[in-house]
Formats: sequence, structure tokens, C-alpha cells
Amino acid sequence: MTIVVEILKNLRAIDIGKNMNRPLALSLVALISYMTLIFYLSSQPADVSAGIEIFDIPRIIMHVGEYGILGLLMNLVVTQISSKNPKSVLYSAAFCSMYGVTDEVHQYFVPTRCFDICDILADTIGGLAGAVFLVILLNMLKVEKTGS
Repeated sequence: MTIVVEILKNLRAIDIGKNMNRPLALSLVALISYMTLIFYLSSQPADVSAGIEIFDIPRIIMHVGEYGILGLLMNLVVTQISSKNPKSVLYSAAFCSMYGVTDEVHQYFVPTRCFDICDILADTIGGLAGAVFLVILLNMLKVEKTGS
């Protein structure tokens, strides 16, 4: 309990305007907003979420895409915090995997939804793919800047 109190005291002392740059703040807002969207969609009963499927794309592919975006957003935050540490892909993929587990546990308590280990695997693959995609994209942009 004292650890939580100490963390809250430290958070209160942070002046976001001085200690956080604007791109990082925007990345965090995008990440948290997207996580909220995933949670909201997971809260819908299965018959509602089945109606969201686009162009008859299999559910497992939708999980990969959904968590691919999450992996990209998470890696964007991690690379801004850790100065583009190569381990950012692993951290982002691990985060997506853990979020996928919590999402499946949450779905277990939603009527007509269930816990599915295949979804967790798809979430992890998607998170890893999204994190790798961001690294490739950043490297391409770096090459373009130095090549111009």
C-alpha cells in the first residue's frame, strides 16, 4: 500500500508541461484511447461483435490486425521513452500479449463471449508485427532523411 501512495505522490509532482514532450504525450493519448476502444469492443456480446466483422475477414485475422495497431502504438511510446532501444519490439510485443490475456479474461465475464487461447496467440503475433513494422518505418524515414 505504501508503494502505491509513493507512486501517487511522485505522479502529482510531475509537471506534464515541463517533463513530457508533445509527441510523447500524443502517443500516450493515442495508445490509451486505442486500448479503451479494444476494451469497449470486447465488452460487447458476441452477436454484436460478429456484426462488426468487415468483408468476411476471419476473426483471427482481425485480432492480428487489431493488435498490430496496438503493437505499433506501444512501440511508438517505448521508442520515444528509451531512445529507440532495440529491445523496444520485445517490450511492445510482451505488452500486447499481456493486454491480450487481460482482454480474454475480461471477455470470459461478458455474456456470450469466451476465453480463447488462439486469440491470445493472434494478439501476440499482431503486436509483434506492429512493433516490427514501426521499426521498419522509422528506418525507412531515417534513410530518406539522410539520403535527401
